[in-house]
Amino acid sequence: MDISIFDAFPNAIVSGVWQIGTCNHGTVVGVEFNLISEIDVIIDEGSSSQITTTPETLNSDILLYTHPEQLPTLNSAQLVSNYMMYNSEEDAYYEIVDAGVGKNQHSGKIEHVELRLVRTEIANG
Repeated sequence: MDISIFDAFPNAIVSGVWQIGTCNHGTVVGVEFNLISEIDVIIDEGSSSQITTTPETLNSDILLYTHPEQLPTLNSAQLVSNYMMYNSEEDAYYEIVDAGVGKNQHSGKIEHVELRLVRTEIANG
């Protein structure tokens, strides 16, 4: 029996908050977001800092576990380059800086997609 992270932790699923959309980089006005759909996620938050930069920076990274069937593609390169996320509770936009496809090691079935996000600004938000 295959058990995904969504089966193992049903109370951790967040619905109605996160949205995925396409992004257009390098437009005259900046990055633009175009909504595709809402998705259900499990959130894993973390922080990082870079003390070798001036000024020193502190970033908050978010790792979202997503249902593969709710995403517009399962191609990790396309997710990173063509899509971004919106959090409606925070009214905040996030770039997808890393995407990983989580497969069941026994069956090879894709069980989830991990998206690492970094908060960003957009032109049409």
